[in-house]
Amino acid sequence: MTKRIESIDVLRGLSIIGILFMNIVGFHMNEVYTAPLDYFSTPLEQWSYQLNIVFIHNSFYPIFAFLFGFGLAIMAENIAARGGNFIPVLYRRMIAMLIFGLLHGFFLFYGDILNVYAVLGALAILLLLLPNIVTLIVAAGLALLYLLTLLPTILAVMLHPNYFNTINFNFEGKQNEWLHIMTSGDYSKIVHLNQSFFYEGFAVINPDTTLSYILSIMPFVLLGMFVKRANILSAITQYKGTMLFLSIVFAILGIMIKYSVIAYRLNPIASDGFIYYGGVLLSVCYIIWVTLLCEYPIIKRGMHPFKLMGKMSFTLYIMQSVLMFIVFYVFRLYGQLTLIEVYGVAIIIVLFQIVFATIYFSKFKQGPLEWVWRKITYLK
Repeated sequence: MTKRIESIDVLRGLSIIGILFMNIVGFHMNEVYTAPLDYFSTPLEQWSYQLNIVFIHNSFYPIFAFLFGFGLAIMAENIAARGGNFIPVLYRRMIAMLIFGLLHGFFLFYGDILNVYAVLGALAILLLLLPNIVTLIVAAGLALLYLLTLLPTILAVMLHPNYFNTINFNFEGKQNEWLHIMTSGDYSKIVHLNQSFFYEGFAVINPDTTLSYILSIMPFVLLGMFVKRANILSAITQYKGTMLFLSIVFAILGIMIKYSVIAYRLNPIASDGFIYYGGVLLSVCYIIWVTLLCEYPIIKRGMHPFKLMGKMSFTLYIMQSVLMFIVFYVFRLYGQLTLIEVYGVAIIIVLFQIVFATIYFSKFKQGPLEWVWRKITYLK
C-alpha cells in the first residue's frame, strides 16, 4: 500500500510538470494554437513543439483525472472505515474545489481544470454508492459516446488528410485583439478577456461545455475510482512483464497516432481526436512505467522531488498560473519570447517549485492550499 501511494504522488508530481509544459505555450501566446507549426519558424522551435505534441500534449490531464478519481475512492473508503458518511464530506470538498477553480479560471488562467474536476467529481461521488462494476460500465459508455462524436472527423482525416486544412478559420482579427490586450499592461482588460475566454471554452458552469467534459474527462475519473475500489493498480507490479509489453505497444501506437498531427499538419479541429487518443495511450504508459520504476529503491529516491510536488500539486498548480501571469502579463512578455525561451521559463518554474516543496515539507506536513482545502472538507 505504501509503495502504491508513493508512486501515485510521483505520478501526480510529474503530471503537474507535464501540464505546465502544455499550458505555458498557450499562456505565452494563445493565438499559436490556430496554426502552431506555421507560427514556429525555426527548425529547433518546430522540433521542440513537435516533441510537446507527441509526448506531453493531452498525455498528463488523463493521469491527473485518473488520480483525482482514485483519490475520491480512497477518501470514501477511509471515511467509511471510520464509520462516517463520506457523502457530505466529499461534497464539501467538491464545492470548495469549484470555488477555487472558478476564481483561478476567471482571474488567472482561462484553462483552469479544477472547476471541471469539481463538477465531474460531484457526479462521480454518487457512483461510489453503487457496485463498482456500475462505475466501469458508465465509464465505458461515456468513452464510447465520445468516440462516436469524434469518429466522423477522424475518418474524414484518414480518408482525406488535407481536407480540413483548406478551411479558412479567419482568426486574424481575434489574434490581433488578444495580442494587443495581453501586451497592454492593462490588467482590467487582460482579466476581462481571460474571463470571457474561460467562460466560453473551459468553465463547466457554461452548459455548452459541460457535456464535452462529461464525455472526454469523466471516463478517467471513473476509471480511477474503479481501479482503486478493485485494487487493480497492484497488478502492474504483479505482472511486470505483461504490463511492460503492453506499455511498449501502447507507446508505439500513441506516438504514431499523435505524429499524424505533425505528418499531415492537421489544424486544431482535425487534430483533436488524434491528440486525445494518442495522449490517452501514452498516459497509460506513463502510469505503468512510473509504477514499475518506483519498485526500485535507487530510482524511487531519485524521484523524491516529484513525490513532494505531488503531495502539494493543488498549491503548485495555482502557483504556476500566478508565476506565468507575472512573467507574461506583469512583465509584458506575452508573445515576445521564442518557444525555447518559453520552455526555459517552464524549467525555471519547475526548479523553483522543487526547491519550494523541499523546504516547505521540511517544516510542514501539508501544502498551504491543501491545508485550507482539508479544513473546509472536514470542518476541523
